[in-house]
Amino acid sequence: MKIALISDIHANAFYFKTLLENIKKEKVDKIVCLGDLIGYYNAPNEVINICRDNNIICIQGNHEEYILGTLKYRKEKENIYNIEEHKKILSIENHIFIEQMPRELVIEYEGITMYCTHALPDNSAKYLYSPNEMIDKYIKGYDYYCSGHTHIAYIQYKKGTCLINPGSIGQPRDYSTIPSYALINMKSRDVTIKKIEVDVEAYVKDLREESMNKELIDILMRKNK
Repeated sequence: MKIALISDIHANAFYFKTLLENIKKEKVDKIVCLGDLIGYYNAPNEVINICRDNNIICIQGNHEEYILGTLKYRKEKENIYNIEEHKKILSIENHIFIEQMPRELVIEYEGITMYCTHALPDNSAKYLYSPNEMIDKYIKGYDYYCSGHTHIAYIQYKKGTCLINPGSIGQPRDYSTIPSYALINMKSRDVTIKKIEVDVEAYVKDLREESMNKELIDILMRKNK
């Protein structure tokens, strides 16, 4: 079984469409999104519609929880997160889609087990940058532990478990402007990170025409974290 692992699209349909074209060329069996379809940028409905139309399996991230009100966030970050704006423009169908997204997913294939969540099973807002930060109980019994949230791609190992973060499609934070996703071949046990070039300047031009917050544009241009 070949799985494409994506995360943190953050309403950036411009990048998402480019990466999805690349993913389809890989002829994967499943595409799994580790949360944060929405928040930050300008096309939450389009991103969710793409996921629905392409049968992408989606789990909730902290930004979905912000939308649903199951997780609180600092209101002074609203001009960056755009949660209230997204609440206003989300279609009824897409709001229901978010409500029905699970917070975790387990995939089994020929004795191999993959666990997927946004960050931790009980904390979607916890940043994990190193396997040393992962508590053993969360990875016990899993061949793969897949999470997003940091927007930084990695493949690391702890006590026999492969920890995978596909990075971010919508807002890379690895000191580059290039979004990424992960490919997992559960039969051969191969795991790779794929980084795909996008037309950053074209998207930034669109955002400026929509008067998008300068800080959000600067992140894409790598002018700040």
